[in-house]
Amino acid sequence: MSEKRFMLDAESLCSKWGFGDGDALDDWWWDTYDEDPDVNTDELLYALVMAHLVPAIRDAGHSVDLERIDTIHNPVRAVRVDEAEVDWYSLEDTFAPTITVWVTRDQVEDVVRKTTGSERSISPPLIDRGS
Repeated sequence: MSEKRFMLDAESLCSKWGFGDGDALDDWWWDTYDEDPDVNTDELLYALVMAHLVPAIRDAGHSVDLERIDTIHNPVRAVRVDEAEVDWYSLEDTFAPTITVWVTRDQVEDVVRKTTGSERSISPPLIDRGS
């Protein structure tokens, strides 16, 4: 069985509904660990984008300014791409060619350790999120 990797795509940064309407990392976490995350996945997504996707965008010759949004939708969005303002409701604001980065479980765990200060292996306990 191959390792389950998490996909970061630059196009998601240009949409209110990107990254699976903001649920892609939660879904990946459940599929990978069979548990709810004990980390803030919106903050983790932002950290993963900064660590892995933004360098790929810059390597492709683009500039991007990001914003972290407190929302039930995509929490990480591009405000500007190549100095042009992004319309999060338009299907025309995208990256050409497509820019995609696949992040491994080890890379996700590394970002979790760096952002939370935890040196433990990531295997979070089930937590009660209330209703």
